Amino acid sequence: MLSQTAITPTTAPLHIQQFTGLDEQTVQRLHSLGLTVGSALVPVRFYPFHGPVIINVNQQQIGIRYTVFQTLIGGD
Repeated sequence: MLSQTAITPTTAPLHIQQFTGLDEQTVQRLHSLGLTVGSALVPVRFYPFHGPVIINVNQQQIGIRYTVFQTLIGGD
């Protein structure tokens, strides 16, 4: 179950905590985009109803699923 804590877009970077729980294809794709454990990311935009999250990482903006975002930052 996902945490109900609201995360709002901010300029303070979050850091990728884990890739545990993601399927191998997703992990491979994220690695090919330059995301690794410890990488800093900044949430730019959250879409309603747990839609995609736009993040800024390595000077590029990437859209990822809300559940993937929660997993990356160590959410439940």
